[in-house]
Amino acid sequence: MNIYVYGIILIISFFVCYFTVPFAIKFAVKKGIIDNPKKDDRRVHKKPIPRAGGIAIIFSMAVTLLVYYILSLFYDNLKVDMRFVGFCIGGTIIAIMGFLDDLKDLRPIEKFLFQLVAASVIYLFGISIVGIKIPFIYSNIIDFGIFAYPITVVWILAITNAVNLIDGLDGLAAGISSISAISLLVIFLLTGAPLEVIIITIALVGATLGFLPYNFNPAKTFMGDVGSNFLGFTLAVISIMGMAKGYTILAIATPIIVLGIPVFDMVFAIIRRLLRGQKITAPDKEHIHHRLLNLGLSQKQAVLTLYIITSVLGIIAVALVANMKWQFILLIIILANIAGIYAITKYKIKNKKDEPKFELKEKN
Repeated sequence: MNIYVYGIILIISFFVCYFTVPFAIKFAVKKGIIDNPKKDDRRVHKKPIPRAGGIAIIFSMAVTLLVYYILSLFYDNLKVDMRFVGFCIGGTIIAIMGFLDDLKDLRPIEKFLFQLVAASVIYLFGISIVGIKIPFIYSNIIDFGIFAYPITVVWILAITNAVNLIDGLDGLAAGISSISAISLLVIFLLTGAPLEVIIITIALVGATLGFLPYNFNPAKTFMGDVGSNFLGFTLAVISIMGMAKGYTILAIATPIIVLGIPVFDMVFAIIRRLLRGQKITAPDKEHIHHRLLNLGLSQKQAVLTLYIITSVLGIIAVALVANMKWQFILLIIILANIAGIYAITKYKIKNKKDEPKFELKEKN
């Protein structure tokens, strides 16, 4: 029975998003929600592009989850609990915030408050990181107690903003979110995660795949903050819901590995800005996708490179879940490789800037 439900959810979410995007584009043009390349030098596109395509992703997931809710009224094996409701409420808050930000550019403190409220709703509806179990060291779960709330909120805010930061090239955030969601879906199926989180994840996969034909280079529309924040929020929440049956170090590390590109890009961005005495919200052109462009890659090449890395990280995460051996060694290798890629690109860019420039002059 469930396999048919999975297929229905995937098909509905894909096609609803695919056929809704053109309407989102028209809406963005009508309301003036346009990304102007002249706004700052961080933008890499050449002409104004509508940036409210994320509305289609959210609408698709809303329709899909509503269909699942209706099905649950007729089939006893399909369940909807308070956590499902909590995700819908929290997601709505994030969607409103993203839309307002695209419409009139909210201040960082305003966006933070919206995200804090949404994350708090998630916690109140029973979705939280309550503890951790360290294998081979301590057999019992270490209960976080009162710290469960701030840890959960920090996780949700971090992943939400990480995906938002990575949304800098055509198809990048949508593609990475789709690949990450597929990896998490496989992990959830392997570990027997709750049905609700599997359904939400499938809906996310379908919606992002339905959006990509319009967003991949050359993009017809951008997802905007409404889309990138919603994707990050959804990935953050499902990663908590899916690991609820086992709060081991592996369960905590798995979503970090799957979301390795946006997570480490965000971490390096924060460190970079703090070392320079800048605000952590200060924009720059040193994200990993900017570095790949500076190395001479085209937009498509840079995006596909990050797709491949995300896919490899997803495969590794699935392998770790399927086979527990050497998990800690592999994790260290993964972290070292990502840090190495970052260091190499930074070194090459610096050398490229420092190279002496020679001008050939003709002799008279």
